[in-house]
Amino acid sequence: MGRITWTLIGLNLLVFLLVFSMPQSGQEAAFQALSFSQGTVLEIWRWITSLFLHASASHIFFNMLGLYFFGRILEDEVNPQWFLGVYFVSGLLGNFVFMLTSAAPVVGASGAMFGIMGAAMLLNPLRKVYLYVLPLPLGIVAVTFVIFESLVVYFQPQEFSQVANIAHIAGILVGSVFALFYDTRKALKGMLVLVICVLLLIFLGPMFSLIATIGGFILGVIEQVVGFFLYNLAGLLSFLWV
Repeated sequence: MGRITWTLIGLNLLVFLLVFSMPQSGQEAAFQALSFSQGTVLEIWRWITSLFLHASASHIFFNMLGLYFFGRILEDEVNPQWFLGVYFVSGLLGNFVFMLTSAAPVVGASGAMFGIMGAAMLLNPLRKVYLYVLPLPLGIVAVTFVIFESLVVYFQPQEFSQVANIAHIAGILVGSVFALFYDTRKALKGMLVLVICVLLLIFLGPMFSLIATIGGFILGVIEQVVGFFLYNLAGLLSFLWV
């Protein structure tokens, strides 16, 4: 049913709306007090608060979209304690790995979401999810993300300099390790399926590139609509700070 997934999505959205309903000075104060960085690593509350704080509507939209797709799948595979363990440990370790590479503050549930994906792709790689608008096996979608994130971390293009992609990779690895410990046999079978998915991507690369281009345009439109809705909804809550 995805109750934990929906609860986490709801909490993330609630924090986003509360923060962005504040005046500009309040938003800046919230990010200064709740984000995670090298200089604030001993302030333990930031380990959790940074996971629920998002920098923009686009940021939370893509994280929650991923959590919606992958979280419901993982909830069907593991018990609630393991699910929450994957989510929070992936998010925490993702932020810590980023901290080792940058002094910049980091926020968001990206590491946690990618951890959920990492576990789900090994435990149920054939489950149907949607890459933009087309139904595809989870393994294909997950491998696409893994390849993309790995290339970004390796080549470090300037347009992704503000994105904690190394935290995404750390999250995927943590989620994969969780899956191996939870059900080793099933996870190993999942690895074989992922290898097949890689081969399919190699042979069908042009087709998937076209799908990504068309789907990216559609998703961009949806992102703008969602952003407009979220910012205006946050504005309606501004009376809380008057």
